[in-house]
Amino acid sequence: MNHTLEMVVERIITLNHGWKLAREEFGNNSAITNSLKNQKSSWQSSLLREFPNQSYLKVDRDNSTDDEILFSVRLTHELTINNVKRNDAEHLPKRIALELFCAEELNQLLNKMDKPECR
Repeated sequence: MNHTLEMVVERIITLNHGWKLAREEFGNNSAITNSLKNQKSSWQSSLLREFPNQSYLKVDRDNSTDDEILFSVRLTHELTINNVKRNDAEHLPKRIALELFCAEELNQLLNKMDKPECR
């Protein structure tokens, strides 16, 4: 099945909202909460791999803490999803990114926007 960039970003956003609702309703350790969180992360990795010229990772210094580094899954061009302009596809904690990507792939995703052809 072919997915468009917009479809994948919309799915990530929807899963993120569902995960937050499940976390509030059932707690961090419930099966549904973990399932939604894992699905969101899986779709984020698919986005980054299937749309390499349209997505990348950036450390979110505003939302990261001493305990948790967060990556923003960024889009190279703004999209309108559900009538909202978006330039990202939610956050991906570094600890999860380390499970999804090898070190070389993660470095490429983080350094992508430092290359002149990506600016």
